[in-house]
Amino acid sequence: MNASVGKVLKYVLMLGIGVLLMALAMRAVDDPQALWDDMRSASWKCIAASFVMGYLAIVSRGMRWLILLEPLGHAPKMGNSIHAVAFSYFSNAFVPRSGELARCGALNQTDGIPVDELFGTVISERVVDFALLFLLTGIALLSNMDTFLAFSASFSLPGGTGPLPWIAGFAVLTAIGAAVAWSQRKALAKVPFVAKVFGFISGIGRGLVSVRHMRRKWAFLGHTAFIWSMYFLMTYVIFFGIDALEGITAAQALFVMMAGGFGMVLPSPGGIGSYQLAVQYALVAMGYSEVLGLATANVVWATQTAMIITTGGVGYLFLMAAGLRKQPQATDKPA
Repeated sequence: MNASVGKVLKYVLMLGIGVLLMALAMRAVDDPQALWDDMRSASWKCIAASFVMGYLAIVSRGMRWLILLEPLGHAPKMGNSIHAVAFSYFSNAFVPRSGELARCGALNQTDGIPVDELFGTVISERVVDFALLFLLTGIALLSNMDTFLAFSASFSLPGGTGPLPWIAGFAVLTAIGAAVAWSQRKALAKVPFVAKVFGFISGIGRGLVSVRHMRRKWAFLGHTAFIWSMYFLMTYVIFFGIDALEGITAAQALFVMMAGGFGMVLPSPGGIGSYQLAVQYALVAMGYSEVLGLATANVVWATQTAMIITTGGVGYLFLMAAGLRKQPQATDKPA
């Protein structure tokens, strides 16, 4: 009972965070009709294209998962893998951070693969995505430095000195801290928490190196490139469909995508509020209005949330049917 109450309270807290952030994004909306007009100006063709691109990324993720499972001797059905990934997004939309275990549990039910082995492949997958995320973030920052500084100025910093000194100071302190930690790594490794951090960093390195030993590493890398291309295009195509954003460049669109991606990291269900606020601030830093920024964020968020709920719901039904078909086979086996 206590565990259930705790889960409910945790969800209410996360939802409250989302509502608060959405309220912050709505502060600039004096005319709700203007917000609605900007949202309605988005082309339905572009919205449909974004929907399809979002699902293509899920399909590619499901196919990429099969490549990671091959060395372990497992060959689940491709449909089950794709539907399990779709279901993981569906689960994350309602309960943040629940998707990875949900998809592992789903494929365990349909194909009998141990959950611990499935989860290990998910970690390897995340390590590669984590590295690519930071690479793209670096590209987005370097190609939009003026926008990044304006974006940073949207958030209040102590002293009112602007973001640049704080960013530079943080970078210097991080570099010094990393150098000290490396020189004292043997002594620090004896501290349990630090040992876990070192283990995590070491795991990232092993995960990246493991790609070299895959049987189909080029197919894995190809799927990874395709997935992230779809992530970019499913946002960029909606920008094309909004007349007021017709002048936005690919580099600017990448910056907005990365800002929205980090907004999704905050623990609010489906990224509601946090995604809108991050995208709004990014577009304002480029000189667009706050209302247009919020309208654009709402269209992208609503499109992808609709895609996740639709494909995740359908995926759940297919997985449930596959699980039911498997049960009679299991009971029919001779003792």
